[in-house]
Amino acid sequence: MMKEDSVGQIGRNELLANIRRLTVAALDNLEEGSRNKTLDQGQKRLLSGTGSRLLRLWRSTLKDDAASQEAGQARKTALGSDEPKGSAMS
Repeated sequence: MMKEDSVGQIGRNELLANIRRLTVAALDNLEEGSRNKTLDQGQKRLLSGTGSRLLRLWRSTLKDDAASQEAGQARKTALGSDEPKGSAMS
């Protein structure tokens, strides 16, 4: 089970890295094209929309990751509270 978690975490880290690379590339292309005036209005809208969607995907993935971590902590806490704390008999 621990191995599955680490494989899942590696996959999530790769996903976040790929989203980050795509977002940076799209925003850099938009900035460069706007600065050099090499983009027409349609291209600007397309790159802006793509950048916005990538940023929303990034935020959504991070929220999912945070929720997964909170659920994992709650699960660990619940499992830990089921274990006996020590001998209650004196």
